[in-house]
Amino acid sequence: MVRRFIAIWLALVLAYAAPGQAGSPTRLRAVEVVGTVLRAELSDGRMIQGRELEGAVIEVVLQGEAGPQRVRFDRIIADPDDPGGEILLYDMTRLDPQGGPARPLCENAVAGGHWAFPLRGRWDSAGRHVSDQGWTLTCAGDAQGKCVRFGYKPWKTVGGVSLAPYHQACIRMVRADYCGNQGTTRDGMLIDVYDRIVIQPRDTARSDLTFEAAWGPEGAVCVAHTRVPQNMTLERLGMVCPRLRGRLGAAACPENLAISGQMGEALLFNRSQ
Repeated sequence: MVRRFIAIWLALVLAYAAPGQAGSPTRLRAVEVVGTVLRAELSDGRMIQGRELEGAVIEVVLQGEAGPQRVRFDRIIADPDDPGGEILLYDMTRLDPQGGPARPLCENAVAGGHWAFPLRGRWDSAGRHVSDQGWTLTCAGDAQGKCVRFGYKPWKTVGGVSLAPYHQACIRMVRADYCGNQGTTRDGMLIDVYDRIVIQPRDTARSDLTFEAAWGPEGAVCVAHTRVPQNMTLERLGMVCPRLRGRLGAAACPENLAISGQMGEALLFNRSQ
C-alpha cells in the first residue's frame, strides 16, 4: 500500500502550560520556527524554545480537525544522526480529553521515538511546498521529515545554493512521485540517494541497486525503471505523465547522461532494486 504523505499543520497555538504548573495556562503571544527549533513568546514576556518545551502541554488546532487538541512534549532531543547538530526531534503525544491513554502524534516509531519536528512553511497532502508562511509539524518518518534528516534542510544554503529545491526534489524521490502528483512507493523499499552537491554521496558498496531516476522539484526528470512496478509501470507512467514520454526506460535515461545534465536539470539521483 502506498503510504500517504502526512504533514500536520499547526493552524493555531492556543495556550501553554509548563511542566507541573498549577492553575490557568499561560497564553502564547507568538510562535516562530527557526530551523527545527520551536520558539514561543509567552504573554508574560518570557521566551521559551527548543528543549525548554520538554514536558509542556500546548493546545493546538490540527489540520482537518474542528476543535483544539492537547499535545504534550514528552521528549526533545538533538537528532543523533545529524552531524551538524541542528535538528531537534520532538516526541509528542496527544492527550485524551476524557482521561484515556495518550496517543503518539506520529504513528510510526523512528530511531526510538515517535518523533516530529516543526518546519517553517506549508506543504500540501501531495508533498508540494505551497507557502513560506506559517509552519508545519512533520513526522520524522514521513517523506518531508526523512528528507530533512538526509541533510536537505530547506532553511539552509550550501556554497550559496539554497537547499529548499533539493528538499522538494527529495520528497518526490522518497515518494517515487515521478509526475509530481502521486506517490507510488511502498514502505520498506531500499533506495540509495545522491546529489550534485554531495550532501549524500553515492553508495559505491551497493552493487545490488540499479539507477532508477533523476529528480527535480516537480518530480522525475527521467526514469530508468519504476521502483514498485505493481504500483506504477513505465508504460502507465508514459500515459499519465506526458512530459516524461521519451525519457522512460534504461536506454532513454542512462545514469551518466542524467548526472551530466543532458537529460534535463536534475538535483538528485537514486538507485533502487
